[in-house]
Amino acid sequence: MPSHSLRHAVHIVGDQAKVHGALTTHDGLKGWTMAEVAGKGGVGSTWTLKYPNGTTFAWEVTAEDAHKVAWKCASGPGDATGTTVAFELAKTPNGRVQITFTHAGWPHQQGNYDKCNALWGMMLHHLKANVEKGTVAPAYA
Repeated sequence: MPSHSLRHAVHIVGDQAKVHGALTTHDGLKGWTMAEVAGKGGVGSTWTLKYPNGTTFAWEVTAEDAHKVAWKCASGPGDATGTTVAFELAKTPNGRVQITFTHAGWPHQQGNYDKCNALWGMMLHHLKANVEKGTVAPAYA
């Protein structure tokens, strides 16, 4: 079966620990993702991210260290269940933090694949705004 991946990269002006916190804590996730975030974080735990329109994703945390945060979709609409996301963090030569984002495991490049590509691109820019400006910038409020 084919496997397709979404990929994005964003450079953030800020401390790598702050970027990491935005990906691994309740308050951090609430600052850039959805209006409703539930969970405690840590490998083996689950983050629940609920859109205002009722769509809910449950993401199991599968890896978490200073340079990588990874989740597996435990439940979500369409083909999302079973896909994986990874946020890889690295310092750039000019002192920014680069996030290389991958959402892998898609069986095709249609439907929710296209929707999630747009959604993740938008949310990564909300993450950037949240870390750089220190203001809450949820993608959906």
